[in-house]
Parts: sequence; C-alpha cells; structure tokens
Amino acid sequence: MSEPVAKRPGSRPVTEPENGLDSTVERLGRWTAARTTRRSFLHRLGQLAVFVAAGPTIAGLLIREAQARVCGQSGVTPKCDTFDCTGPGDVWGWCWYASDGCCRNDGLKKICDCCTVDYPNVHGYCPSGTNVRCIVESCGNDPRVLSVALTPIVWAGATGYHHAAVRAAMAAGNSTAKRAVVADDANRWMQYIAAPLAGTLGVPLLGIGANGPTNEDLALLQELGVDEVLVVGPVAGTGTFASASIGIDQVTATADLPTASRQVATRITKINDINRTVTVETTGLSAEAAPAAAAFAALGGFPFIVGSAAAATVGYPTLYVGPEPADVSLISDRTTATNLVDLSIELAGLAAGLPNVSPRRIAIVPAGSSDAIGLVNLSVPIVAHPTDRLGALEGWIQDHSVRYGELAEIYYTKGPGELRTDEYWKLQGAANGFRVDQLQGVAGQGLPVHRQPMAERPIGKARTDGALSWGSQSPPNYWTTQGQTFRR
Repeated sequence: MSEPVAKRPGSRPVTEPENGLDSTVERLGRWTAARTTRRSFLHRLGQLAVFVAAGPTIAGLLIREAQARVCGQSGVTPKCDTFDCTGPGDVWGWCWYASDGCCRNDGLKKICDCCTVDYPNVHGYCPSGTNVRCIVESCGNDPRVLSVALTPIVWAGATGYHHAAVRAAMAAGNSTAKRAVVADDANRWMQYIAAPLAGTLGVPLLGIGANGPTNEDLALLQELGVDEVLVVGPVAGTGTFASASIGIDQVTATADLPTASRQVATRITKINDINRTVTVETTGLSAEAAPAAAAFAALGGFPFIVGSAAAATVGYPTLYVGPEPADVSLISDRTTATNLVDLSIELAGLAAGLPNVSPRRIAIVPAGSSDAIGLVNLSVPIVAHPTDRLGALEGWIQDHSVRYGELAEIYYTKGPGELRTDEYWKLQGAANGFRVDQLQGVAGQGLPVHRQPMAERPIGKARTDGALSWGSQSPPNYWTTQGQTFRR
C-alpha cells in the first residue's frame, strides 16, 4: 500500500480549501506550522496577513521564498555545528531529499534531523517525544553515519603530544614495551634523530626535561613495562632511571646533530637490515618539514640524517627532503613540494607504499608545530594542515580514501593551532564521504523537497547518490627492495 502524501509527522490530516489565494494561504500556513514554534508561527502569520492585504503579487513573493535558509531547507532550524548527534537526549531522526541543483556533483542532497527530547522546536522527522535541534546535510553518504574514528591527541604544556600519543597507541593495542627511546625535551632536533630508532624497535619516544624524568614519565614507563631506556644525546637526570630500576643504554652522548645522526644511523643499521636514509637540512623548508620527515623515517626504519655532509659520511642512498642545495650524488629521491602542507602530503603518499604501513590511519597537526614530533608514537604518517583550518587536506583526505579505501582512523590535535569547529565539521565530512565541499545553493533554491521512502529512513540507509567509491583507484607502487629508490 502506498504511503499517505505530503504529511510530516505531527501535522494534521490534509483537507484542500476551495480556491485560489485562500488555498495558497492555507497550504502555506500548514507548511509553516509544521516547521515552527507557536510564537514564530503567529508572528509569521501576522506578516503574511499584511502581505496578503497588499495584494497577490507580494504574497506570491513570500510563498516563493518559503522561508528557505539554504538550498532545500527551511529557515526554522539551524545547521548542527558538527555531524555529532550525541548530546543528552539526542537521537537521529530521518531525512528528506532536496530537489536537483543543491549539489555541484549532481548528487542527491540529504537533509537529516538531529532530535532532542522535549527540545523547543518543531517536531520534524523525529521519534515521538523529541523535536528537531539542528540538521545535517550531505551530497554523498548518509550524514548520520560516522564510520571513521576521529581521535583527539590533547596537548599538554609539560609533555607536548608525547604522552597523549603513547596512550592513544596503548588504546589501539600497543600496551607494552620493554624499551623506550629518550632525548632532551628542549632539543627537538635530537628527537627527530631519535624517532627512527624508536620506530625501528617499535617502542615509545619520550622527551625528558631539564630536571630529568618526572614522576609522570616514570609512571608511564612502568605502566608500559619498560626496563631499559636508549638515550640519544645529552639527557638530564638519567640517574633517576637507574633509581627506578630502569637500565640505561647511551646510544650517543654528543650534542652535535650531524654526529649524533650518524651514530644513531649505525645503531639502526645493526638492528634493521636497511641501506637507505632520510636527509634534511637545519634551514628552510627542509627544517620545517623535519617532524613529518622523521615520522616517515620512523615508519620505514630509515636513519634520519642532519645535513648532506653527514649523509655522505653514512654513504647510503638518501631521500632528500626539501628544495635546499645538497650533494646530488647521494640522492635516490628528493621531494618536489614547495610548501610545508604539500610536502607533508607528499611524504604521507610515500609512506603509504612502505611495507607494514597501513594507509588507512593518519595523524594531522597544525603546520609548524614544534611539538609535532610527539605524534611519532602513533606510528602513522603525519600530515600538516594550516593553523586552525583544514585547507588542502579536505580534498586530499577524500582522494586518499578513493585510492586506498575508507580511512579507519584520523588522529587530530587539540592544542595550539587546532581546527576551528567549522573546520572540524569539514574534517568529518571529508573523512566520511559526505561531500560537504559540493553543497551549494542560497535561500529560495532547492524547493520543493522530497520525502524519504520508508526503506531509506533507517540510519545508514539514506540514498548515496553522489558518494565517492572508496578504494576504486589503484594505489601507486613504491619500490622498496631494489634500485635504491622510494618510488617509481
């Protein structure tokens, strides 16, 4: 049996008035009443009476405007700040579909109600006892389904992202480690050098402050089961480790960066059968990209070398990061991007082709963050975004998912330069295939809307016209076992 026509939940049965303008006014009154509170309904009804008294032309203008806020949506209920409908008393309702033209990709626009118990708004398409609090929109997948985990890594003044990233890794199943790598917390460059050693061993990297390891540091190491620390460069208070029954292995004691990087490279190549390195300079874009380069090196177990002269001494073919001058005889590959965001994206693409690296988990961090190296503990590629906004990552995340398949998890930072709420909304949209970049339209466009068929009302069943096909393109092949190049 077909469903009754043109009746939202909570509206009265439809009876047609007899003619012309009276018919139009009554239809508009019912349409408005179904979407407004009593106070706003009476206010707008008063406005309508004035316009009707002025003649049918002005009344027609009001009817055509239909209080539309954006393409396919009335002006009563605002958009939700994010795609979360998880507050106290919140529950998803169902959706309606906007007419053609509300999506640039020719997809079908979904407009879905987030409902709250006894919320002072219209009933909309909500379960009994709830009313519409806000709406979400999509030009792709069902906007009520958040299938990609977005995990915050919270910045702390004393530890940056190190401890939070270690605990996130523990939550993901990496709950024990017999060893850990430590370096001076104030010397980020020494941490960059140390990161691939931690990555090669599959153990945490911690920064140790000027007063030595804190109680929080020791508690975390003990929780992990660490009984030995590998020390990279001068680190204060190492005797405290001994007092806590944690052994000390001094990998290098020098503060000279090129020398330290060579000595750590020697240790890595004894552990890991590798004969390639990653090289950066201490100036220019190369230096800015050092955290992402160190994360890449850690994923591949490649020594991180500071300066082309030191790389020449090590003698292995190298990936040279940045446009700065270098000894080209050693370079098997060099990055081509000319800004930090694009360079981090380029490195993430290279990392996706490395053995034992899942392209479905990434971390994003504000560009230029001095604490970004702490995210190396997540064992995922680190990608930079402009301060407080997503920028080029919005499109890249979608492209990356089309190439490799839907992402499983994105770690994002909560701290200096974190994403604004509206940019977090974009992150949710890009990760989950909502195609929010394709939404378009202004007030008065996209009406009428179409009711969602019963079979498409359950969460996850909304029509996905315009959705991207995750994993539908072949990923590039990066060569890792012969020819001494990172890509082909």
